[in-house]
Amino acid sequence: MTPNDIILAVRMAPEIKDMNAAHYSDYDILQALNETAAYIYNILAEQTSSLLDKRVELQRAGTDDGYLLPDDFLQLVNAYDAAGRVMRARAKGQELTEHTYRIVGSKLYTKSKAVTMDYKPFFVELTMDDLEQEMDLPPFFKNLVKKAVVLLLQAGSQQDTDVLQLISDGVLKLVGNMAYSQIPDAHSWAEVV
Repeated sequence: MTPNDIILAVRMAPEIKDMNAAHYSDYDILQALNETAAYIYNILAEQTSSLLDKRVELQRAGTDDGYLLPDDFLQLVNAYDAAGRVMRARAKGQELTEHTYRIVGSKLYTKSKAVTMDYKPFFVELTMDDLEQEMDLPPFFKNLVKKAVVLLLQAGSQQDTDVLQLISDGVLKLVGNMAYSQIPDAHSWAEVV
């Protein structure tokens, strides 16, 4: 799913019917798409959903023990040392080892020789140059995103809270139980006996 896919779907929506861009420019639709996607990212991060989580090997920042965090870093899920073990966070003033870390500003500090990190990204706004780029949101979000963008374009600032509630409810319906979808049903004690 690309931003162009969303723009076309919005233009074809019965409420908009603007294939000639007479009422809404691509820029107008892209701004509503950016607002919608940013809100979806925040909802997913708050839900502790792993849907958009990323994994990256961090690069050293220089000669100190710091590693640069990704540009879209929002929240740490886990950090792994060179041996692949989960590292523990340390507060300011506590000594760092190869199995511990501390985040200060845009760097992660540790004595480990390598760091791999799982993290939650924040949404980086799309520009007109990104229209053909695949979005990180899975394709099953397309209808929700389209509906929200259409409502944002039509509503103006007065009904933004209604649009935000629609997005929140839609995200919960789409991914609410996704993390538990592969867990088999537990047998009751009566079935086991």
